[in-house]
Amino acid sequence: MNPSLFVSKQLVSDFHENLTGILMRAPRKLDVIEFTPDIKLTPEQHASIEVTFYSRDIWQGTIKTSLSAAAKVYWPIIDSTPNLRWLQVVSAGSDQKPYQPSIQRGLRVTTSAGANAGPVGLTAVTGLMMLSRGFPHWMRAQQQREWSPQLGADSPPDLPGQTAVIVGMGHIGKVIARALHAMGVHVIGLRRHVAPAENFDQVLPLSAIDDVLPTCDWLLLACPLSEETRGLVDERRFRSMPKSAGVINMSRGEVIDEAALAKVLASGHLRGAYLDVFTHEPLTKESPLWSMPNVIITPHNSSTGTGNYKRGVEIFLRNLEAYLRGEAKLENEIERA
Repeated sequence: MNPSLFVSKQLVSDFHENLTGILMRAPRKLDVIEFTPDIKLTPEQHASIEVTFYSRDIWQGTIKTSLSAAAKVYWPIIDSTPNLRWLQVVSAGSDQKPYQPSIQRGLRVTTSAGANAGPVGLTAVTGLMMLSRGFPHWMRAQQQREWSPQLGADSPPDLPGQTAVIVGMGHIGKVIARALHAMGVHVIGLRRHVAPAENFDQVLPLSAIDDVLPTCDWLLLACPLSEETRGLVDERRFRSMPKSAGVINMSRGEVIDEAALAKVLASGHLRGAYLDVFTHEPLTKESPLWSMPNVIITPHNSSTGTGNYKRGVEIFLRNLEAYLRGEAKLENEIERA
């Protein structure tokens, strides 16, 4: 039996022409095995799987603590496939628990980074603007049927001229920077490798975070979760920020000390926060963050968008063509240890 590509039946149907064209042009043959949640593979089919894509339709319904019904079928197959060489995943990050066996096996693993960068980045900017313009106050007043203008000293400060520090300058960070730069915000980017970048007024190493926090108006977290970023922003760093500053977290809940943020916000230090990710998801009902008047919460849902599926598959198809040509590096390929 020829080596095979293991992908969802929906993907094969939705992108049949593109997929067929790539496989026909390829210098070597790769058969297709279509995944469905009720699939029964023969030992020969199982052993033939060389390439697979954990696509959005398989992932759909998965949360941080629980896999979707389809994913519960998919991952045992993948983890026991003896000849798998390359795995592409639906998410932008590679820190999810189901991916670790493949990473530890030394397989090539690529992500779909960039597929949902537009929705996530623009949602981050929306949260920032809502906090900047005082929307939490107006929304509370609306619920209470109160006519409550923000006037005089209560008027929100102008956003142009403020400073935003973006931790992480990947696809999402770049979307955020482009939008904020267009609004006249001074944008500072922090990342491991320092080099000038479009729409960033300054680019500094992550180690400079303590230097920039005391002067920033907005701290936006858009970085991957790693040993370097886990617990990056603790109570000390929150309190080093100006009292008028705001926090936006679009990365992972573990990048900040969530309890410390709640404590700092409750003390009146910091203007507010917009949070899409949390240490424990779903966020527990007991969390004080739910009821804080200056906190906006979304359920790890900022990436939602009708175009994500297509963009993610297009990344996979580009990689598939490159893989079959024998290219040494694929798009969004994670570094192997």
